[in-house]
Amino acid sequence: MPQELDLEEEMEPGLPGDQFIASIWEERRRYVKAGRIKQPHPWSVALGQGRVSRKALVEYVKNRYYFLVNINRKDAQIIANCPIPEARRMLLRKYIDEEGQDIVGGKLGAHYEMWLKVSDALGAPREVMNSFKDVLPVYKYTVDAVFNFAKNHTWLEGVAATYATEGQMWRRYTPKEEHGDGGLLREGEALKKYYGFPEEALEFYYVHSGANDEHGDIGERILKRYCNTRELQRKALAAARFRWENQETRHDIIYRYFVLGAG
Repeated sequence: MPQELDLEEEMEPGLPGDQFIASIWEERRRYVKAGRIKQPHPWSVALGQGRVSRKALVEYVKNRYYFLVNINRKDAQIIANCPIPEARRMLLRKYIDEEGQDIVGGKLGAHYEMWLKVSDALGAPREVMNSFKDVLPVYKYTVDAVFNFAKNHTWLEGVAATYATEGQMWRRYTPKEEHGDGGLLREGEALKKYYGFPEEALEFYYVHSGANDEHGDIGERILKRYCNTRELQRKALAAARFRWENQETRHDIIYRYFVLGAG
């Protein structure tokens, strides 16, 4: 009998799809108001105002490259964990975009390869970038934690965690007066204005920003359709919290090591 009750609880219908999605972003707003997410983050403020030294910028680019190269392993793991063919096909679209549309006859290569144009503009040797020898151990730990989460949790939890930090999706569900970054240049714009980056070095930002919106829509459709019980939604919301905290930690690391710790 207890097992039957547990099963009933697991199968109890959750919120309707639109309400569940709204609840995710309400939770993020709560995190911001509680100071658990800094919006905008001091790192974004410093870079957006051109106050980051060129040396610090190089170190940031090295560390973020580790994230970009490894994040596709996380997406591949979610696909491997997914038992639903239709959902796998939806997720594969996002994966191919990130890994490179050229593998299916498209023109664009991997997004992480585009990041090397950023490091080229800063004079960081590609052999150094690809060796990852300058990546901070604590930063590497946070990136590896994202992969391990996807590996050790359900595919829907992996989708929810990804969706929670997909591009600028949070802006869609957050009142404009709460954005907190009015007048602040975005990263690509700041690199061009304050650090003299040429247009060709900024391909990553132009391609990635548009793709992120599409990828967020994919995650949203999946969660609305398949994350439909109270228990699944509870786990998905916990996954979103994990990813917000992980992202905030990565930003904190960059800011503390390369801005506060500079000099």
